[in-house]
Amino acid sequence: MSVIVDRRNLGTRSSANQDRLHRRVRGRVKAAVEKLARHRSLDDMLDTEQPIAIPTKDLHEPSFRRDLRDAAWEQVLSGNRQFRRGDLIPKPQDGDGDGSGDEGPGAPDGLGDDEIAIVLSADEFLSVLFDGLELPNLRQTRTEDIQAEEWRRAGFVKEGSPSRMHIGRTMRTARARRMALRARKKEEFEALSRQAETLEEEIRVRQGHGEDTSIERFRLAEIREEMKVLERKIKAIPFIDESDLRFAHIDQQPRPITSAVIFCVMDVSGSMGDIEKDLAKRFFLLLYLFIHRQYRSVEIVFIKHHGEASECTEQEFFGAKEGGGTLVSPALQLVEDIMGERFPPEHWNVYLAQASDGDNAQDDNRVVHERALELLPQLRNLFYLEVNQDQESALLKLYKAMSQDFPELMTVRAKRTEDIYPLFRSLFSPRQGAGHG
Repeated sequence: MSVIVDRRNLGTRSSANQDRLHRRVRGRVKAAVEKLARHRSLDDMLDTEQPIAIPTKDLHEPSFRRDLRDAAWEQVLSGNRQFRRGDLIPKPQDGDGDGSGDEGPGAPDGLGDDEIAIVLSADEFLSVLFDGLELPNLRQTRTEDIQAEEWRRAGFVKEGSPSRMHIGRTMRTARARRMALRARKKEEFEALSRQAETLEEEIRVRQGHGEDTSIERFRLAEIREEMKVLERKIKAIPFIDESDLRFAHIDQQPRPITSAVIFCVMDVSGSMGDIEKDLAKRFFLLLYLFIHRQYRSVEIVFIKHHGEASECTEQEFFGAKEGGGTLVSPALQLVEDIMGERFPPEHWNVYLAQASDGDNAQDDNRVVHERALELLPQLRNLFYLEVNQDQESALLKLYKAMSQDFPELMTVRAKRTEDIYPLFRSLFSPRQGAGHG
């Protein structure tokens, strides 16, 4: 079996340690990004590049080090006038100049508090922020006539860019070629070797009887010369030939688009104060950035409602400042109407994200229940966020009761700014949709 040894990293520590270092640093960066997302405005974070502080102790690769306090060791001390051969040198006490003390006076963990700043661009910040999130229950729809071109692997070719050379396939091809070319020559070599052994035995027997062996010796010399020629031919077979090279090939292939639409429904009535609206807009801004970054074929429909519901633009949705009473059912009715006209469920993955303070007219909750019963079988998920309520509203209790029969209905509550991002991750974590796909 051929073994390939990668000697590119022999001058550094092991690649396994480097991988652990990278994972540790990525974890620190992710924790810092999530902390920013919980406590700061997304607008502020996306306007400028974000410096992320990483402790310098996390930049050191793990390694073994001899503990000088608990070992016998020899050392040549130049200019020594105090000790002689055989003298015992007392071991240094903790923290006495050998750099291996347990804890120094300046840091409780024995390490400095130095930090290094990693500056993330807005694109890199969002990559870390939304790492591991996805739309749950996303399925391929039946819109076979809607296709997109994408690059896919299409086997291997004998010519291509050096950057796309497939090492594994190249080595397997080279090994098969060497085995095929050497097989016949090895058979001939083994046959000549057996003939040589037979002649050597025959020469020994004839010499024992005092007979002439000149013919046998001449033939033996010829065989050995042929064996040398075969050996040179076998060794001359190149380890890798140009014909062995294989390159990964990619080609554009059509694929059906998995289409999805998300209805963003927000309560903009008078009962939604500045704090409530800020929490709701923060949730929808996260959702908007997440969808636009992760999915190219996802439509977003913005709907605002108070006593009435209306479809609006992105600017109107995030900048809405209206008053009046609250009715939720008109918004659900408008979602159903738009869905029937433009986004039929048999061709689209339909999601509904709703944010409200839950202050809905008591009589309207009955209508909401009826509308939700008609909508839920057509939705992949319904996400309901209730903001800044000291206790659960009647609307939230209604949705929670319905979620017993409709697991795709998910409800969360947020009272503070720092609650939004963890709740957002809990809704769009892949494990949430694992049981409903």
